[in-house]
Amino acid sequence: MRRRDRAGGLRRDHRRQHAHPRRRPARAAHPRARAARGRVPLVSRHPALGRRPPRGIRHGPRTRRRVDLRRPSPAGGDPLPAHDPADLPVSGAKTGSGPRRRVALVSLGCPKNQVDSELMLGRLVREGHEYVADPEQADTLIVNTCAFIDRAREESVEALLDAASWKQGRAGREVVAAGCLVQRCGDELARELPELDALVGLDDVTRVTARLPALGGAQAAQPAPRRSWGRPAAGLFSAADPRLRLTPPWSAWVKIAEGCDQSCAFCAIPGFRGRVRSRPVDDLVAELRALAAEGVVEANLVAQDSTGYGRDLGLRDGLAALVERLATTDGLPRWIRLHYLYPGRISRRLVEALRGHPRVVPYVDLPLQHADPHVLRRMRRPGDPAAFLDQLAALDDALGGAGIRSAFIVGFPGETDRQFETLCRFVADGPFDAVGVFAYSHEDGTPAASLDDDVPPEVKDERRTQLEEIAAATSAERQRRRVGRVLDVLVEQVPGPDGPGTALGRWAGQAPEVDGHVLLEGFADARPGTLVRAGIVDGGPFELVGRPAGG
Repeated sequence: MRRRDRAGGLRRDHRRQHAHPRRRPARAAHPRARAARGRVPLVSRHPALGRRPPRGIRHGPRTRRRVDLRRPSPAGGDPLPAHDPADLPVSGAKTGSGPRRRVALVSLGCPKNQVDSELMLGRLVREGHEYVADPEQADTLIVNTCAFIDRAREESVEALLDAASWKQGRAGREVVAAGCLVQRCGDELARELPELDALVGLDDVTRVTARLPALGGAQAAQPAPRRSWGRPAAGLFSAADPRLRLTPPWSAWVKIAEGCDQSCAFCAIPGFRGRVRSRPVDDLVAELRALAAEGVVEANLVAQDSTGYGRDLGLRDGLAALVERLATTDGLPRWIRLHYLYPGRISRRLVEALRGHPRVVPYVDLPLQHADPHVLRRMRRPGDPAAFLDQLAALDDALGGAGIRSAFIVGFPGETDRQFETLCRFVADGPFDAVGVFAYSHEDGTPAASLDDDVPPEVKDERRTQLEEIAAATSAERQRRRVGRVLDVLVEQVPGPDGPGTALGRWAGQAPEVDGHVLLEGFADARPGTLVRAGIVDGGPFELVGRPAGG
């Protein structure tokens, strides 16, 4: 892939730095691939907090890192759960006949993309194929790509190039590109990467076997059809579709809707994900009950815009109605967490539903994107920063001290130094536990693509770094305010990074992967997937330290 003039192309020049550099595969790198560099520092108070990379700042849809095919993952490079693939739950009996394939998968991008990955694997396993964690044992390697922003496309292309190297000289191996990049740039992928054996678009996620050439799939190498702006897609799945979860046994992502009806100037998602299509409430209840029966403790509800849930179903205030239904239904996971709320669409009914139902955990994920009214208008976003703070305060109060995450874009066309300073003051004064920071990049097919991208790349990088530092300080202050509280913590790793007697977990205000951890001291008998009571004794940016309550 060569550098192109348009931001929507598949660029090969990387300006990003990687928060968590990964080792290169032992095999020779593909000649078109390149190495990553750099890391983001962490400032912390407790000595233990400084020994781990920061998890509360995100640059783009996932933490930035190299994709290592020796450590494939469902989530942008994090290792797979520490259990055998044969033990991963998949619904339904195996069916089908014909050739059997061993399939490995790398999933990039957001949790919504991970759900698509799990659906593809679920279909393959149900039809008798074998999922393997190590690509060296695989016949087929699927790379589920992300196309959200320029940096995400670059990471996806690098992963595909690595996969092409994995295939070289090995008869019978096939490489499959799937997901958003296929939907958005399928023609270019087919032209630029002849090593690809199949392209799987978003509408083919639950029909993946029909696209694999080794299984006799028809038109396997044909690009996904281009989707006109806002045109609905056909591929909405249901609880009846088989799914092989790649998350730890106690945690799951649940996609409540697909697509987006917003018209943010910088975002291309409606162009390839389509308009909102919501899953019926009964279907979501069925999936959540099945997850609880599998031992899932926390279910994370995601959509491109969760507050838009149900409008296409004729529901008024659909997300609030969903929360009320889940809160009064037995047999569901103990923790239910909402993600991707949209400012200006959080109703009083939703706030009251969150206040009255402890199963929906104290967590707010509200991407605000900026805090200067002029920039927000150019972004086609709601633009009242004072109202933002009032809304966050109301949610924080309703939830009894919530974990609050937001996301911001720096370097949007026309952003002045003064407007950036307004954003910095807002983040410094805001109640943010974790922040995602994006440097703006032009996206083909978006209204902002017609604007002059007049903020130099080096200025964008400087502003991103500065805002990250401010966000870290804001987070540190929020965590220190939790010292003295007793929190339920979901244990995830035993022993913890400090050895025997420690563990690593998350309280309800920390989402998986992105919002940091609670370091547990004195929990030698803790078991992953269980909840423990921890008294908080210290805190730093994105991290807490807890000891047995009453100990």
